[in-house]
Amino acid sequence: MQLMLEPQEREILVWALNGAVSDLGAEIADTENQEFREDLKKRKAILLGILDRLK
Repeated sequence: MQLMLEPQEREILVWALNGAVSDLGAEIADTENQEFREDLKKRKAILLGILDRLK
């Protein structure tokens, strides 16, 4: 799949993804359930991969 974004759309998407990654970091730190923590780590890694491709 390919997604074409205007520069302003890309900027806002990067901003939103950075916020989500930051929120996940805090949630991972506060989560005691190991299975849920691993799921959150996987989600964070996927978001970071998307961010890398957007830059």
